[in-house]
Parts: sequence; C-alpha cells; structure tokens
Amino acid sequence: MKPAVSIIIPVYNTRNYVAEALQSVLDQSLEDIEVIAVDDGSTDGSLEVLQSFGNRITVLSQKNSGQGAARNNALEIARGEFVYFMDSDDWISVDAMEKCVARCRKDNLDFVFFDAVSFGEGFDQASCSAWFDYHRSAPYTGVSDGCSVMTDMLARGLYRCSVCMCLFRLEFLKKHGLRFPTGILHEDEAFAAAAYINASRVAGIPEEFYHRRVRGNSVMTTTFSPRNVQGYLTTLELVAPLAVSGEKTRAVKMLSRSFVMSLMHNSWNLPLKLRLKIAWVILARHSYAFSLRPFLSLLFKKYFR
Repeated sequence: MKPAVSIIIPVYNTRNYVAEALQSVLDQSLEDIEVIAVDDGSTDGSLEVLQSFGNRITVLSQKNSGQGAARNNALEIARGEFVYFMDSDDWISVDAMEKCVARCRKDNLDFVFFDAVSFGEGFDQASCSAWFDYHRSAPYTGVSDGCSVMTDMLARGLYRCSVCMCLFRLEFLKKHGLRFPTGILHEDEAFAAAAYINASRVAGIPEEFYHRRVRGNSVMTTTFSPRNVQGYLTTLELVAPLAVSGEKTRAVKMLSRSFVMSLMHNSWNLPLKLRLKIAWVILARHSYAFSLRPFLSLLFKKYFR
C-alpha cells in the first residue's frame, strides 16, 4: 500500500540541524508517511546523521549537484499520494501533514499551500526585511484555479514561491511533467510558477506550519552573486513558455516583473559590467517585464536605492 505522503529532504552540509528536521517529520500526527533524504555530496558528516535514523527513512546519495537534482532524484522513487518538499535545516508543525492531506482529499486539490514563520538565533522578524516574511494576510481558503490565485497574490504582494509551503498531489506533478531545474539557484521559482499556472484546484490553510531557520551561510542569507543573477535569468526563460493563454500570459508577465524587480534591486553591489549585461538581457529578451525605477536602481545604485 502506498503512503499518504512522501516527504523529500535534500541535505547539504546541515549536520547541526538535519536531525531536528527529520524528527519533526517522523513525529507527524499523520503516521502514513515515507521520508526520503538525499545527501547532496555533504562533507560535514551529514550523511552519517542520516544513516543513524536506520530504516525509519530512505537515504539516497549523489555527487554534489544541487537541491533541484536531489529533489528530482527523490521524486523518481516517491510512492506517496502526495509529496512534500522540506529543507534540511527547518522543521514543520506536528499536525501539518494531517491537516494538509485532509484538505486536499476533501476538495480534490492539486495542491494546498500554507504559511511559514522565520526563526533563528538572534533573529527578529520586526527588524528584518520582507524577504523573511512568509505570512499571507489573505487566507485564500476557498477553492480556485492556481493561475487566478497567483495573480491575486502578486497584485497584493503576497506571493510566496517556496515549495516548502505546499503539499502537492503526486499525480498532478506527473501529469504536467513538473520537475525542478538543475544547476541553478532559485529553482523554486520556476517549479512553483508551473505548479500554480497548471493547477485547476488549489486552496490555502491560514496556519504557519513551516518553520524556516534564518542562519549564516545558507542560500537565503549569502550575498547576492553572479550565480543568483544566472538563476533569475534562467528562470525568466523557463517561465516564458507558460504564457499560453490570456490569463496565463497575464500571470507570467506579472511574475516575470517581480523576478526582474528582485534581480535589479539585489544586483546593485555587482560590478558595472555585469549590471550592464543584466540590463541588456532584460531589454532585449524580456522587455515586457521592464520597470523604470528598478532599472535606474541597477545602473545608478547610489541615487535610486
């Protein structure tokens, strides 16, 4: 018999946190789960921590290839009715999977989404940027198509792309061939966009099930770099083909504008040559996503930040 949920956790050098993450999923009130942890070539002993859990979890190992590749490899063997993607330094509330599965089954959802809360040593949400705010002021409890929900979230500034804040029906992912891009940062952006645009039935649960750790040396907290730039530019290329109809085209344009705004705003500390390249690529290939103020901030940072 297949489990209700396959929980997929990529692991890379999080020895100090991964046991807590794993325990939070093993302690779920919904017992019918399988846990697939993928060691992405860790060098800090994370693999040994995974192996210490014995047959309570399935452990895969791969050469360091990134989070997207790790998730894709786990998807190949996932048996659950639903799939949940979690990061290895975070944790989830004990009733998260039970409530999410119940809602998905009740309303035959392609996926359900929920909120998150940031935490960490010395972390203060009140003095932190919106980058770490995962709470939506609108609940979205009614059933709707994903495209409409995404455009409404984008218009209100409530869109959150993290797949750690969603429970997906595995058959939905298979039907639409949804997989994570590999070899780039910001892989959640393209995956989440495809999920929302292709989903016929989605809904939200207005609870903070996910607990996201804010720490140094993570993807979320490291300095914006050329790898981030490449991730955003690749994502723009990946989401463009999703614009196949009126509403979907509108959604892709809105989402692309948010990508470009984030890219330009965060690239201010990069060398001028790279900033000029970013500007050229946006104007030449993604002019529909162009906005003047972020463009000026990119080129003339000290005057427009």
